[in-house]
Amino acid sequence: MEQTKFRVLLAYDGSELALDAARYVGMVFPPDKTEVVAFYVESKIPRSFWHMEKDLDFRFKTPEIRASMTERYKLVKECMAKANDILLSEGFPQEAVTTKIHTKDQGVVRDIVEESRMGYDAVVVGRKGYSRLKDLFVGSVPTKLLGKIKSIPLIVVGGIPKQKDVLVAFDGTREVLEGVRRMGQLIDSKGYRLLLCHASKTPSNGEKHTLEETDPFFKQSVECLTSAGFTDDQLTCEVISTDGDLTENIVDRARKGGYESIVIGRRNLTFLKNFLMGRVGEKIFQAAGNQVVWVVQ
Repeated sequence: MEQTKFRVLLAYDGSELALDAARYVGMVFPPDKTEVVAFYVESKIPRSFWHMEKDLDFRFKTPEIRASMTERYKLVKECMAKANDILLSEGFPQEAVTTKIHTKDQGVVRDIVEESRMGYDAVVVGRKGYSRLKDLFVGSVPTKLLGKIKSIPLIVVGGIPKQKDVLVAFDGTREVLEGVRRMGQLIDSKGYRLLLCHASKTPSNGEKHTLEETDPFFKQSVECLTSAGFTDDQLTCEVISTDGDLTENIVDRARKGGYESIVIGRRNLTFLKNFLMGRVGEKIFQAAGNQVVWVVQ
């Protein structure tokens, strides 16, 4: 029986970080087990032409609208071709890559969320977008997706990792266990180094605990990873005891240890989302700006 392939939704806007997201997909997901859909949300008519309507007679503006829409369509097709070419260069067969231009319906975020519910196993998006077409993401789309993509990983790409090293931030929830399970399914274990890390407040009595004692899902996570092909040599366990901010300590540990990808569960997500609109969230994103974050809730 032929093995069912995993489906990855690449939320794409043609920006440089969107191209990095496409490169990341090509780097970490095995081409023989993965199907990728590059999904672009497009408007029927650019907003600028709605302003033109107020000032120009319809007879004069129609050719301008047609010319602009033709040029925009051409740019969109060129951007989609870039994503397609990146994935083909990474070994994906053409039949495993689909480019989908979707006319905006409910809005960029809602349309991506609706598409993600169509049998996908992960959603990948650049941290923010900036393209000739339109700056669709501006950092806000990944932020809003954090609270809306559920049951499958949301992977936010801030840059291409130089090495396949991942920090798994344990937080005592089933979601982080699910994140570990999903990651083990989706990626090829070859070449990876994993740090299973739990950050906790320093106990008043100064006692230290092992990860097995701290996190109830640790053993199950290790079993998931070993069954997915990861060896004992690839796995390291660590407890960080601190009086400071737990999230900052995890991001700092990842950066100093060369772990350019971080896996977090819902508790991290809730904490992160609560502060995204304030200074703490901005500080977190600056610290993890060039890293890849896997979020599962």
